[in-house]
This record gives sequence, C-alpha cells and structure tokens, in this order.
Amino acid sequence: MKLKHAHRRDPKDPDSSIIYQRGVPSDLRDRYPGKMHKHDLKTSDITKAAPMVEALNRRYEAEWAGLRAAPESSPQALKVHATALLSEYGLAPGDANAPAADQFFDRLENKLHQYAGTDQDRYDNATPADYLTSVEQAAFKALQGKQLPTLTDALELHLSIHPQRDDTKFTTYQRRAFATLTAVTGDKNMADFKRTDARAYLDASLLTTKTTTVRRRLGVMSAVFATYIRENDLPTPNPFASLQIVREGHDATKRIPFTKSEIATLEAACRAKDDPMRWILAMLAGTGARLAEIVGLTMEDINLDREYPHVILQVHPWRDIKGANGIRGVKDRTVPLAGVALWAAQRIKATAVTGQSFAFPQYTTSTECKATSASGALNAWLKRLLPLAHTCHELRHTLKDLLRAVQCPKDISDAITGHGTKSVGDGYGTGYDLRVKSEWLTKALHQS
Repeated sequence: MKLKHAHRRDPKDPDSSIIYQRGVPSDLRDRYPGKMHKHDLKTSDITKAAPMVEALNRRYEAEWAGLRAAPESSPQALKVHATALLSEYGLAPGDANAPAADQFFDRLENKLHQYAGTDQDRYDNATPADYLTSVEQAAFKALQGKQLPTLTDALELHLSIHPQRDDTKFTTYQRRAFATLTAVTGDKNMADFKRTDARAYLDASLLTTKTTTVRRRLGVMSAVFATYIRENDLPTPNPFASLQIVREGHDATKRIPFTKSEIATLEAACRAKDDPMRWILAMLAGTGARLAEIVGLTMEDINLDREYPHVILQVHPWRDIKGANGIRGVKDRTVPLAGVALWAAQRIKATAVTGQSFAFPQYTTSTECKATSASGALNAWLKRLLPLAHTCHELRHTLKDLLRAVQCPKDISDAITGHGTKSVGDGYGTGYDLRVKSEWLTKALHQS
C-alpha cells in the first residue's frame, strides 16, 4: 500500500513515522512563505496515516481552489488576495500612513469617480461596496487596520499572552490541533463562527480520530475562544463550551502492562545491548517515570554516592514535568534507584565524558528535550524484541501494578511515580523519605 504525497522519515525503517509532503502549485507560490507543505503525521501505521493524508489533501486543495477562484470563497482566500493587492503597492496591513498608500487611495478614488460619473448625489452617497471589489474592500480595511479577525488571528492572540508562549512543544501542539479546525471550517471570521461550526468540526473529527484525542483538541479550541472573548470583552458564548462526545473513551486502547517474563526478557536484552537507548528503558522500568522525565535528566540529577541512590525529577528549561506547574528548577519528586534502573544509572555515570551535562545528550540540549523521537525508536525496538506489541509508557503502568501487588500504600506509590492530584496538604512537610520509598520500590521490583 502506497500513499501519494507521503513517505517515511527513514525509507529503510518500516517503523519510522510517515511524513506528508506536498508542493505548493507554482502559480500560488507567491502567496506562501515556502514552496512545500510538510507535516509529520506522528505515526508509522499506514492505515492510520491514510485518512490524515486525505484530510490534508482536501484542506490544501480547497484552499488552492479558493485562491484561484473567487476571493469570496472563504475569509482566508479573501485575506490572501487582499494582502497580495496591497503588496503590489509595497504596502502591508496597517500601512495607511505610509507614503505609498497615496497611490492605493488614488486607485480607490478613481473607481469612485468612474462609478458616480457627473452625478454628485451618487458620489456623496456611495458606499465602498457600490464601487469596489470584495478584494479592494478587504485591502482598504486591512490598510486601515480594520480587517475582521479570523480563527487564525484568535489563535495568535491566545499564544501571544499564554504563560507557555515560549514553550516550543506547547505552541507546536496548539497550532497543530488548531489546524484541524481550519481544515474543516476554513479560516472563518470570528464573528461568523457559530455553535453549528463547532459541532461540524466535532462530527468531522470523530470520523478519523479517537474520542480522547478529539477531547484534547476541543480543549485547545475552547481555550482559544475563551481568550478571544475575554480579551475583547465580548458578551458572546464560547461555541466550544460543554460539547458532548457520544461514548467518549469507549474507543480507547487499554494499556497492557508487561508480564513478569517480558520484564525479565527486557532486562536481559537491555544489559546485553548496554547502550544509551537501553539505559533509558531500564530507567523507565525501574522508576515508573515518564519518558521525558528520564530523557531530560542532567548528570547532576543522578545521585549514586548516597545511602539510597536516587534520581531527582525536576523542571528544567528544556522540559517541564507534569504536575509541577512548569516552575523552573522546582523539584517534583525524588525516586530511589534499584535493580535494573540502578544498573543503568551506574552505566550512564561510568561512560560519561568530561564536561557532559546531560544523561542523554543525543536527545537533550539546553533548549529542547526530544522525548518524542526517543519514544519512536524505543517502541520500534520493543516491537521487535517482544511478541506482544508494547510501548515504553506501559512500563509506567507495569511498575504501578507491581507496587499494588505488594500492597504498597497509594500515597507512597504516587510519591514514587508522580501520579495523583496534588492537594494543598501535599505541599506541607517534606513527604516520604528515600528509605521508605526505597523499601517499597525494592520489594515491588524483586517480586517481578
């Protein structure tokens, strides 16, 4: 099975993610910043990629048809045409006071004279809609800063004032999620967007996407609209508020924990391979941490010369930690190291080169933690290693079950894995010490 306008990131690796890539038609390239549209579909499954490719094709083909045909076909098309008209005069939206604007205004004035002729009354009572094309009207409004805000404008407003506006991972996800909305409805004017449009988006999304993912995306849409309504002091309701999804969660894929024999196979394979990729898996298996928490570790976060060897999971500029409120330098939790995780931590320390700052420099820099890239490679290796397809995140679920099996108290289990909702009381005191957590964690791992 082949997909047009799609290819694998690594043609030789059947487990590498599929990339959508389609060139912009030559007659429309002046309307776009680049010659190519490119999207990582974040899946290696061709059956999952197929509807995504189809949706992207529909989106771009509709957009290009609108740009080639009547500018009124969509607010986005009209906006592009208007901007292109202004650029012919060396102008951009908001340039009403620029010297070059006089030439554009002369054009409009000449059209008014042509429309009115010698009829003074007609001249005095004419409105722009009487003598200007829709593109000229839109360009005139844009030049004066009166262009109607669109969905994209609302998104940009939301991202410009959001506390996480400098977080590349956050903004990338927000833009990607929002693009699924404009692909269905077009870049409509905010004033024209109704509850029916939100429902149309919901219905279209459910045809190809699981309900849990749709719910996350609806959260993005709702937040964008809430920001726009709040910042503009509008009395209008949020069209995405309280949208219900029929049988929400019923299509979710249940996480399957590793069996004892699979854990043994995994541990043996990690020790045999003995490389950074396998150290990551070993750390996940022995700590129950999230992937980004391990991949984003610094060398100083790993402490082996203590009574209870441990790893400190804290927020860094290159990666946040879920539940830590994104406060830089704030420690979320300290997790003891035992079993295969302790072995992996020792190997990380033993093989580090002079001046090495990060535990896994191939995935982490001072500005970025590429946990998603690590996830793809690790999951592909697990798929080849074990007969039952597992993901590395299921190691977290596995440790949780191991802790339950030894009847570890829930609050201690949560202190190890970082699960659970933090209350005000959780911020009091210093929490469970390493001795307590180490005893329970060692007990859980030994019975596996």
